[in-house]
Amino acid sequence: MSTPQAAAAAATQPARLIRCMNVKYSPNLGDGLLSECLEAALVRQGGAEGLGSIDLAARGAYGDSMAGRGTIMSVLDAMPDGLRHLAVRLPLALASRRKWAPHYEQGLDGAEAVVIGGGNLLSDHDLNFPTKLALALRAAQARGLPVAIYACGMAGSWTSEGDRRLRSALAAHPPVAVFLRDRASVERWNARFADVSGCRAEIVRDPGLLACDTWGTPERARNDAAPHVGLGLMSHVAVRYHGETAISEAELNAWYLALARCLVGQGARVTAFTNGSPEDRATAEALAPELAAAGVAHVQPETPAALSDTVASFDALVAFRMHAVIAAYSHAIPALALSWDDKLDAFMDSVDRLDWMGNPATLAPEEAAARLLAAAAEGVDPTTHARVISEARADIGRLYQAIA
Repeated sequence: MSTPQAAAAAATQPARLIRCMNVKYSPNLGDGLLSECLEAALVRQGGAEGLGSIDLAARGAYGDSMAGRGTIMSVLDAMPDGLRHLAVRLPLALASRRKWAPHYEQGLDGAEAVVIGGGNLLSDHDLNFPTKLALALRAAQARGLPVAIYACGMAGSWTSEGDRRLRSALAAHPPVAVFLRDRASVERWNARFADVSGCRAEIVRDPGLLACDTWGTPERARNDAAPHVGLGLMSHVAVRYHGETAISEAELNAWYLALARCLVGQGARVTAFTNGSPEDRATAEALAPELAAAGVAHVQPETPAALSDTVASFDALVAFRMHAVIAAYSHAIPALALSWDDKLDAFMDSVDRLDWMGNPATLAPEEAAARLLAAAAEGVDPTTHARVISEARADIGRLYQAIA
């Protein structure tokens, strides 16, 4: 946590123009939510107005996503590992030269410091992030800009080529600080990259927790007789590509429907939504007729601010997507988080809500409904909530001091 003396010293320094490098315009609005929260919090710490993000995929706006993304994920998921690793090399090399490197170089014009993060960027799905992060570090090195890595998650499984690419870039331009979002990520970084970077990682809170500061928490009318429950829909394709699941697509969709019907049958209002990824939207569209017949409303946020407002309107939430759950916690909305990736377990543990995890493969819809109605009645512990939000704010201060 920053000291008053350090904060005072930072306040006397000229405002720095910082560029964040992340996946702000990912079709998953959770990435945009944490990016906008990070940008706003850095400005509150003293960063120069005009501070913004460079999207690592060279996207320029929300909704600017790759055509056929879901199909590509399904095809790659079906390939044997050896063939899959070969298949991605040429497309990555072409995109690096023609698209990503020029985008990073242009985006860094006028920058005085770089923050890479947050999000699950320290991962090696098909060499994607090792390639982009190596390019980002080299672009910062060419301009002599200090780099901090902030609020990233780190995966445990890396290919030898992904490891080589990132180690080489870190050795050439080591970060001035590394702040990661959970203990497992810190341990993985320290075991894999601390030696070559000369920098050991520290734990920080996810910047998405500052949604309440960035957009405020709107007033909502509570109705204890008819609590409003948010049903976050995520595609089985995305769950399989990024995590592990023991439930089939048909079983997961049936679980969503059974849970919705059970909640409505017990007097709750239910609104289905997604974080915006095309494969999630396709799942929502496929389920729309049956959900509507069950009395479930549907809303599709198109910006991070709209996602934050949507989540803040609920009395309880059930979702796989981590930043739907994080935004809910920011607004003091209790969530039943659905198991699929250890990053979500780590977040729930960090806010003393690990007992509010559930697995659709083993959790009956009737039990999930009972837990959600209980959560809506209980709310979130205000003392723990105040501490967590205060820590998230202080962690941004630590970041700003490291690069200012």
